[in-house]
Amino acid sequence: MSQEVLKNLFSAAPSALRLEELDALAALFNAHSKDGLAVNFICTHNSRRSHFSEILFRTAAKYYGHENVETFSGGTEGTALYTEVAESFKRHGFTAVKDLAPENPHWQIFHPLLESEDHTPFLFSKAYHEAPNPASGYVAVMVCDSANEACPMVVGAAARFPLTFVDPKRSDGTPECSDVYDATLKEIAAEMGYLARQLA
Repeated sequence: MSQEVLKNLFSAAPSALRLEELDALAALFNAHSKDGLAVNFICTHNSRRSHFSEILFRTAAKYYGHENVETFSGGTEGTALYTEVAESFKRHGFTAVKDLAPENPHWQIFHPLLESEDHTPFLFSKAYHEAPNPASGYVAVMVCDSANEACPMVVGAAARFPLTFVDPKRSDGTPECSDVYDATLKEIAAEMGYLARQLA
């Protein structure tokens, strides 16, 4: 069942309105992947969309056999990964392990068919230029409008590309919260799967 869920997430067709953007980003990835590809997904608080994108692109790359892809995420400032992100991943067959640090927990979120806890990096909220994120040579993907506007230049990036998503934060504290986060996960998974399939 878990295999089928993963297949459905990554093989779903992205919106036709996004294909031109996705193809342009895929071409950018391939232009910067000669010695491996490093991608840093950037939003404002590194709490929702950037973590969704980091985990899903890493997982999609592994699913499609690309082992030379590294994914990172950051914000224009750090806060904390929002718990509903982890809960949404768990509802889709992922494992989410939380370090109980109170202010800014470290998480390992991975799919057990493709990764193990021993080989999965820790995730936490941070500014995009903070360790363990790369200092240079990466492709910066701006996943929210405010970060895209606030960072016309991204320090250390070899290239920069906006691929923005609507913030699921709008549903926090409402009965629709889980459904909205799951819909966001599925939307981003479809696009990350498409990008992974275009990698050379």
